[in-house]
Amino acid sequence: MAAERYLLQIEEVSRPPASGSRPFLWPVYVWKVLYPDPEQRDSRLNLFQQAILGLVRAKCQDPQEIADLLGLNCELVQFIMAAQLIPNGWMTSLGALTPEGEQRLDEDETTEAPVCIGYAYQDAISGNWLPRFTKELREIEPRRTDEQGYPVFVFDRNSGKEDRPFRLKHAIEGTLDLGSLFEAYRHYQRDYAHAKQRDAGDRPCLPRLHMESFSFIEDSTQPTWLWTWIFADRDGDPPWLIADPFRLQHAAVWLRKPLQEILPDYPHVARYIANAFGQKPATDMTAAEWLRSLENEVDLKLLADFGWSSKVPSIRGYLAGVKRRMELLSGQARTWPEDITSLLIEMHNLAESVLQWMLKVYPPDIQRLPHWRIQSEWKNGEARDYLKASHLACLTDDVIRRLAAQPLNQVRTAVTRQGSTSLKALLFATLLATCNQDGHPYHTFASSELQFNRLLDMADVRNKKAGHSSKDRAIKEEAMAYAEFVVQWVQIFKKWY
Repeated sequence: MAAERYLLQIEEVSRPPASGSRPFLWPVYVWKVLYPDPEQRDSRLNLFQQAILGLVRAKCQDPQEIADLLGLNCELVQFIMAAQLIPNGWMTSLGALTPEGEQRLDEDETTEAPVCIGYAYQDAISGNWLPRFTKELREIEPRRTDEQGYPVFVFDRNSGKEDRPFRLKHAIEGTLDLGSLFEAYRHYQRDYAHAKQRDAGDRPCLPRLHMESFSFIEDSTQPTWLWTWIFADRDGDPPWLIADPFRLQHAAVWLRKPLQEILPDYPHVARYIANAFGQKPATDMTAAEWLRSLENEVDLKLLADFGWSSKVPSIRGYLAGVKRRMELLSGQARTWPEDITSLLIEMHNLAESVLQWMLKVYPPDIQRLPHWRIQSEWKNGEARDYLKASHLACLTDDVIRRLAAQPLNQVRTAVTRQGSTSLKALLFATLLATCNQDGHPYHTFASSELQFNRLLDMADVRNKKAGHSSKDRAIKEEAMAYAEFVVQWVQIFKKWY
């Protein structure tokens, strides 16, 4: 019999996601695969470089004007030009686009990431592929096995403290499915881009994917377990979570869902989760029933104050997250920067979810935009003309000026809803949808009601101040004020949801 394999894919096991977290070993099958390397993006332009070069090609060469259009500091624009664009040969010292810069912009959309050898993970409970890929496996060995056959780990040799994670059994056999692996990588790619933007304030451009970039290197696998945590989120929706074993996100909804489905048949698992709350279920309830009652309490709170949110689950989830983090901040005597950052990110995601819903219900016509084979960037003044053509009472000249800085390829991505893009590009796309749809909500409101300028201000604050590397941190009062605004803003459309 082969030795059991346990993986700890993060560096510090001493930092669980929350107080009271309980360690958990999740069963997986690990497959060796070939996949696109998301880290090898050095040959591509970042969003700032792409946006500046795009404006330069559109004959906007004044750094101050570029800064105003992009909502950036003029000194930052000048620095990017002097330290990155000119030394790389993409711009001249006079501010004009070079042939190399023109070529880089043309090729940027279609550049593919190089492939690498690594590992993919298949859930041994649901059979789904986890949206996570790694280049290495970090194996850990238990100190011993207890009388019930569970592994016991000791990570701190000085204290000798023992960790006894709950180990779930493998329920199904692993199977090769390239199509499902491809879709899992799409999910991973989005999460990776969001994590980069969260941690460094820079959202990488996502390459186009091709099935030919993926393949299985080996056709056999061995049962393995991933180290993670179960933890309580008493004021949250849902009230208990499973930590992302790879720490790309705070929690892994793609693990919670299959576990939630099997709880009625595994009372010992439900009891283990219930113990994370530090209180026991009522004597007339099973642990699984008690956990379900906690989720019902969260549902009732949202139904009471935001009944319309049940119609759009994606909006409902982000709304619950914003409200939870607002309550957390308002009750803190000492405010932690991480909590402010989390609120900024959550409110930004909430606003994006409304725009994405709107694009689904009121889709714009992609044929209205220039074809990407014919035109890769806006012509001078073209973006403004598109926005002015909507003749909306809610659209001011200042909003048009700020949105006109969005690169054409970002707006295309928002219109087609086939990739990750910015909030401003999403807003641009929703405005395009109003031209041939008289029932679009935007036709109903004045500029003072929709407050697009305030929404764009929120996006700028989130982009500039939510990154861990940002020196210009948002303060509590600023974040709370924007959160209140976004919560009110999403309710403007409740009769359309």
